[in-house]
Amino acid sequence: MALKNSSSIFDTIDLTWPAEEFLELPEWKLRRSLKGGKRVSAATLIKKSGIPNIKFVENTLADWCQDKLFMIKAGENSLDEALKSRGYCIVDPTNIWSISAEALSAQQIPFVTAFSIFPPLAIQREIWKTNGIGASRIEIMNRVKKPRTTIFGRTNAKPAASAFVAVANKIAMVHALIVDHKCRRQGMGKFVMQKAGAWAHQQGAESVAVLCTKQNQSANNFYKTLGMQVIGEYHYRLFKT
Repeated sequence: MALKNSSSIFDTIDLTWPAEEFLELPEWKLRRSLKGGKRVSAATLIKKSGIPNIKFVENTLADWCQDKLFMIKAGENSLDEALKSRGYCIVDPTNIWSISAEALSAQQIPFVTAFSIFPPLAIQREIWKTNGIGASRIEIMNRVKKPRTTIFGRTNAKPAASAFVAVANKIAMVHALIVDHKCRRQGMGKFVMQKAGAWAHQQGAESVAVLCTKQNQSANNFYKTLGMQVIGEYHYRLFKT
């Protein structure tokens, strides 16, 4: 079955795409990473009632030489409004898509089209690098302690796509899915996701999830065509100086 809610997704994100360091407090969870993007550097709220000390988080992030960045999850309206009043702007509203691993893996993948490989091949690193996923994100993949793999896609005997997948809480999270621009509209994204589903199912995962910014309409449409459903969402609040 696909996930019915996103309650365990955020823990799974941290386990399958981890920060360099976590600081867990009664009210906050802070992520320390100088590079690697928002997922590994944003602060999140743990306390569910009232507004905890935002200034403490701002000072800590400043000490770490990081942006003042918060991830806002469903139901955190008070925090959202408090940050808005402090001059924070909304960044990257994101959908959380999910499907059962069994359903995603059900369709036959063409022979020699998609492969599960770890560590990633040099050509996969090149595909990622060419499409904006550099060494700092490769390092995130290397930090993962849970079952993990990459999916390498080929078409016409040529390298075409790459993705990273890891499993935690019986959820397989797909990160860094890239189809090379020369190989798009040939079904490669579908084959890579199906291979990810097959690998996830073999690992005992019940569902496969992926994160997609709402502004990326083509990618959202793609996940919908796979039969995935939106089971949650979040956005960031960023203070721009």
